[in-house]
Amino acid sequence: MVILSLLLNLVCLVLTIIVLIHAFKNSVGWGFACLCIPFVIIYYVFAKFEHPNKSMIMTGYILAYIGSIVFALAAQPAY
Repeated sequence: MVILSLLLNLVCLVLTIIVLIHAFKNSVGWGFACLCIPFVIIYYVFAKFEHPNKSMIMTGYILAYIGSIVFALAAQPAY
């Protein structure tokens, strides 16, 4: 379970880097905002992100993020 969680975190990281590159190409302000301010990257993906594979990137990002949390919590020992 831990390996699957780490793999999904890696997928989420790659998709985040794709969005950050697009944000920095759009403007330096959006790039730093997405990098430094929590949840701005989610707003940017829904409002400003224009990419031919936008729906796949959004879906992959959300599913990888939620899946990594679920598998990380499932790997915790029951006390």
